[in-house]
Amino acid sequence: MFKKIVPAVVFGVVYAALILVGWGLEDVGGFFSHLARTTLFAVTISANTLTMLFKDKFNVEFFKKGEKEDPKEKLTGVALPTLIGFLIMLVAPFLDSHNFLTLNGGDILRYFGLFLFLVGYIFMIWAPLHLGKQFSGLVTVQEEHELITDGPFRYIRHPRYSGIILWIFGVALIFVSTAALVLAVLMAVLMLLRIPKEEKMLHEEFGGEWEDYCRRTAKKSFNRPSPCSWRTFPAVNI
Repeated sequence: MFKKIVPAVVFGVVYAALILVGWGLEDVGGFFSHLARTTLFAVTISANTLTMLFKDKFNVEFFKKGEKEDPKEKLTGVALPTLIGFLIMLVAPFLDSHNFLTLNGGDILRYFGLFLFLVGYIFMIWAPLHLGKQFSGLVTVQEEHELITDGPFRYIRHPRYSGIILWIFGVALIFVSTAALVLAVLMAVLMLLRIPKEEKMLHEEFGGEWEDYCRRTAKKSFNRPSPCSWRTFPAVNI
């Protein structure tokens, strides 16, 4: 167990340390002077540590290939979102600490951002853990794939994508950063572009079962409340 705990904690701390590097190590006290930033830092360490620690128990394989997959997703679905995620953790705190390109709104925006960040993190982590061995960072159908409709998927059709979008907009607002909002929009576009591809694949794989699920979740999503198919730009199953 000790061999698992140490790498998990190291990963969580190193990832969270990006935030302090972006802010500036010479003014760590200034970073922790605001509750929203402090909470973001603590949650980032905790969530990443726990995800790494229990990923084997939940059979999570973040880049697992399947019987069907889109080869372009390695770039647009994995590499670019990962790069944006790292960039925003550096850029947003840096600009906040230098009071450059910041938004008006002060604590109201920061705490609203914290709310989005926390809700986003819950769905972003809950979804892959619930999918277990079927989860992949790629748009793919696994061997003996089953359509999961419980857990977070009971409430929203694409909880991980939605969680990522909320999380990254939350980070941008916690640091009241205009530039970070641009990165958040880019991330949202990448996530939303994946949805029609995934829904087309799921529709081909599950047919009527997928259509029934779409109808049940039509009003429990972030976009328009209409039953989806792969031909439409759907309401926000990874």
